[in-house]
Amino acid sequence: MHSQDFLKLSSEKKVKLVNDLLKKESSNHLQNVAKKLEVSPSTFSKIMRNNDNYQYIQSKKQYYKLMNIEEYKQMAVHIKRDDHDEVIEFLQENIDDLKSLLQKAEKELILEPEIYATNSKTITKSIQVNADIYDRFSNLVSSKYPHLRLREVFSKCLLDFVNNYQD
Repeated sequence: MHSQDFLKLSSEKKVKLVNDLLKKESSNHLQNVAKKLEVSPSTFSKIMRNNDNYQYIQSKKQYYKLMNIEEYKQMAVHIKRDDHDEVIEFLQENIDDLKSLLQKAEKELILEPEIYATNSKTITKSIQVNADIYDRFSNLVSSKYPHLRLREVFSKCLLDFVNNYQD
């Protein structure tokens, strides 16, 4: 790029161009970029110093914008407000999906680890239950939870009862 073309660029475009060129350099970064832009290293340094508070950071080999504390505070407040607005907008756009997910989660059968505990003893018991209730229960388990065994669901029912009604 010719030096006159470079000088006509805005501050942001100069920094973007220079940072892109700096990334490609392996040594003598600033001198090599100055040569590519057809300006002397001292002129290049002066141009970049007078470039809207951009500062070269040696360790990162890039130019970064410096701002005073007041500018930073204003920007931080603005960013927080923008983030908050984005969250509110997202929630408004997706409220129906979120409600649906919550309803599904409330109906989701979650088995506690103690139901599958390998160190617990399994016992066999005969119980008497209402036939209609058992049929409804059995149909529900086979249709909605075919991956579960009845003993796991019975254990869950007993555990829920104990957790809900025990002092």
